[in-house]
Amino acid sequence: MPKRRSQPVSKASWSQDQLRRGFNLVADGKPIREAARSCGVPFSTLQERIKNKNSNKPQLGRNTVFTREQENEMATQVKFLGKIFYGCTSLQIRKMAYEYAVKNNIKHNFNDTFELAGKDWLKGFIKRNHLSIRKAQGMSLNRATAFNKNEVGMFFKLLTELMDKYKFLPRNIWNVDETGISAVQDPGKIVAEKGQKRVGSITSGERGKTVTAVCAVNATGVYVPPMLIYPRQRHSSALETDGPRGAVYRCSKNGWINEDLFVDWLKHFAEFTKPSENEPILLVLDNHASHISLRAYEFCKGNNIVMLSLPPHGSHRIQPLDVSVYGPLKAAYKQECNLFIKNQLGKKITQNDLASLFRKAFQKIATIPKAEAGFAATGIYPLNPDVFTDEDFVAAEILNSNEVVVSTEEIRDRDNKTPEAQIILDESITHDPPTHCQTILSKSPSLIDVIEPVSTNNTPIISAFEQPTNIYTNPIPSTSGSGNTITVRDLLPLPSKSMEKTKNILSRKQHASVLTGTPNKQALIEKENRKILKEKKLKIKPEKETIKRKGKSIEVKKAKRRVLQDKNKRNDSTSDSEIEMTDLREDEDTDADDDYENKCIICDDYGQNNELWYRCVLCGLWAHAECSGCDSPEGYICDLCHNKP
Repeated sequence: MPKRRSQPVSKASWSQDQLRRGFNLVADGKPIREAARSCGVPFSTLQERIKNKNSNKPQLGRNTVFTREQENEMATQVKFLGKIFYGCTSLQIRKMAYEYAVKNNIKHNFNDTFELAGKDWLKGFIKRNHLSIRKAQGMSLNRATAFNKNEVGMFFKLLTELMDKYKFLPRNIWNVDETGISAVQDPGKIVAEKGQKRVGSITSGERGKTVTAVCAVNATGVYVPPMLIYPRQRHSSALETDGPRGAVYRCSKNGWINEDLFVDWLKHFAEFTKPSENEPILLVLDNHASHISLRAYEFCKGNNIVMLSLPPHGSHRIQPLDVSVYGPLKAAYKQECNLFIKNQLGKKITQNDLASLFRKAFQKIATIPKAEAGFAATGIYPLNPDVFTDEDFVAAEILNSNEVVVSTEEIRDRDNKTPEAQIILDESITHDPPTHCQTILSKSPSLIDVIEPVSTNNTPIISAFEQPTNIYTNPIPSTSGSGNTITVRDLLPLPSKSMEKTKNILSRKQHASVLTGTPNKQALIEKENRKILKEKKLKIKPEKETIKRKGKSIEVKKAKRRVLQDKNKRNDSTSDSEIEMTDLREDEDTDADDDYENKCIICDDYGQNNELWYRCVLCGLWAHAECSGCDSPEGYICDLCHNKP
């Protein structure tokens, strides 16, 4: 592609108004040369423009394949699909441009072999229409549909009521959330030889175990010392080496937070913030199951902490830590891990190193401006219920709508059907867009061209096999003509909504709520009772299985006894020895001692194939090499023996 000119040029220094004035002078009877001299436009330019009847703005270089109006139509559809999280790839846009030019008989120089527009055209199209190629972040369907106007409005209504009731000061408005870190870092991009087939970077392993970090920050930029939760059964003082000051360390089976650990964190939080009746604390958090328990409710009620939950699946937009803190934290942590690996040849990152690496990253990003920006961007403080506009909810409105979106191509197909297979509906079909989309369209001019009512020039026709539904379409814009002209929305259509009925979900839908409110107590009591009942059932089940195994083992032992007696009769040496029947093991029996030896004494998990284990030189028990925190099995002493007096 040609390089951009670095120096300004004097060509095309005239304006469109000068050109139009020259057109008028020639129309009044003046010669072209005299008119060009009077209006300041070159003679050859004015002569060519009059001949081609072209009064457009001056531009350098060749004319584009598509007109300005046609490219605006393409850019509008591309931006709209990106806003509803169904964005287009570069290959899709190039293919769309080629098909648009071919089907509308537009002269082009695109590649007919691959049926694609060129990369140079794509770069120019992106530059001319204020677009850019971005790496998309994965957005689950639940997040896209749950972040809607109703849920967000309910959250801000509760927040406003609490602010009016308790008069929270900014230093008493807190947000807590969890994030995961790992010993296996993302190596990122490196500089390597051009054309090299394989470019690699050393990491600590193939896949690491997640360590949860629980962080909290208030609206004035004060951070609570974090809690780190490791995936192991027993705590070791080596995990706290060079960790964040004031941090607390806990262990769980999978490294995730649970109800008990969250109550431990609440105690740590209360010691740091010192809530009182005169200055209660507002704690904003998500709807994770570990946050909703009877113990947490009772602790917060007794310690002047008011818990307000966020809208479900909306933390990526309305939670301060997710918006402004955790992104820089992950980037800083990855940088520290890469420095650790590259400064120490042959050394891996173990769980004992995570606290130190996390402290260095946390110190870099735990700043006051980031915290204040997070609370302001989410509208929590200063309180701003209108921080999100209608365009932020476009994706949810379209995905949650029950209306059928029909393309212009489908309407043309219906128009071509025979009258016997159609039913004309005059009054039963509404031609306006859905009521919940009218507000969005009225406030978003850029989207009016994307979703607008069906043209009423012709009576809408619907197949006799379809039910009358409210239909709104993407019609043919005036810029591309009418008739059989193919539009951009035919080539880049809005994905059709599935008509299949979804299965009923038994789980109750969550909403933003005050978790410490009195109406929630009965629901928490019922949840606690169900949990206790489930634990009892799990204890009863293994007892029943052992009873069944004992019944089977009697028959198996008798069979083994007969086989051994037959062997003893055939062997002369068996008369001098006796075999204890109780020492024989059957295939279905399990040995608790062997199971204990086959488990890692640190994480309490079984091993996998081709996995390295270290044996303690004192007790003789085994542990994963990754869990041990040691680089060599020589002289390895486990945490149990190390902590013994």
